[in-house]
Amino acid sequence: MNANAVIRLYRGEVIGKRWKVLEKLGEGGCGYVYKVKNIRTGLKAALKAESNFVVGGSVLKLEVQVLKRLAGRMHVAQLLQSARKETYSYMVMTLFGRSLNALLPRSGQTSVSTQVRVGIQILYGIKQLHEVGYVHRDVKPANLLVGRRGREARFVHLLDFGLAREYVLRSDGTVKIRVPRTNTLFRGTTRYCSVNAHMRGEQGRPDDLWSMAYVLAEMRDTLPWHKLTSKDEIGDKKKSTPDSMLFNNSPKQLLDITTHLRSLNYYTRPDYFRIYKDLDSVMEGSGFSFGDPFDWEVRRRRTIRRKRKPKIFQALKTVSTQSLTGSTDLDEMRNKMLGSSDESSLSNGNVSVEKTFMFTPEDFKRNEIGL
Repeated sequence: MNANAVIRLYRGEVIGKRWKVLEKLGEGGCGYVYKVKNIRTGLKAALKAESNFVVGGSVLKLEVQVLKRLAGRMHVAQLLQSARKETYSYMVMTLFGRSLNALLPRSGQTSVSTQVRVGIQILYGIKQLHEVGYVHRDVKPANLLVGRRGREARFVHLLDFGLAREYVLRSDGTVKIRVPRTNTLFRGTTRYCSVNAHMRGEQGRPDDLWSMAYVLAEMRDTLPWHKLTSKDEIGDKKKSTPDSMLFNNSPKQLLDITTHLRSLNYYTRPDYFRIYKDLDSVMEGSGFSFGDPFDWEVRRRRTIRRKRKPKIFQALKTVSTQSLTGSTDLDEMRNKMLGSSDESSLSNGNVSVEKTFMFTPEDFKRNEIGL
């Protein structure tokens, strides 16, 4: 991040006569990201700001362009406001929860159920971006975030479009794929980028899906290049690693995905429905449901219960020392106390499948861009 691009905002400051700064959330591709609150409606959102004098082109401007294209689509970030001031520009967008980087371990301990369901959601997000004419070029766990509440809290969203590139040309009502450049600068994260990115090739739709494949593989096993730091060494390791080794601890259907990806080139449209069916077949064969809790939800529930047990047992001990007569039932009291957790929606098995299945197979079949 260019030091000249950093815009520091302060708690309590009001931006655009509407957005009050609550706290700094972290750093993005164009500077700091802040949590803000709409002083009129109370809505909380994320705000990114960038200097108008940044060298090398505006990342914020690109993100705004992408978000405008994605406007109105389900389960993707929405642009709430953008504006240019005298010294800096800013945009306000949907506020999300934690990233997969924070929610899942890198030690390969993720369950297959979580792996394939998250895979379908990542695939959905990537396809939404591709259908509006952009490739992401930096799909990784840190850019995959769950929502904050309701159904969106059980959905993984693709974010941070600072490295995105438009792969189509639009002219006179027609859309066609841009001619690939013969030599490009490296874009992406070495751990998850495609071999093609290592070779400085023009990245297209298949490259985002290769990054998705590496993210899914890492959920079940450490990546073969996880100890390497050299960009070239990592690229060589990716080239020499058989897909069977990459997905050694994953369902065999994921090998079908990489087989398909190897058949594609820059111009070829990926078969999103085929990839969806590969992941969905694991769900059907194993009896997984979209209503099943994710691994991080299970861990959170266990943590809450561990923290609450001492308080519960102390309360029960206090009650038991009193003179209890009649129909007082300690077991019933214990169950009521245990059942009052914020995780109660998950305490009795699966969440309603109808409420959590947020798209249909047709969404993966549809070719919206026509390319």
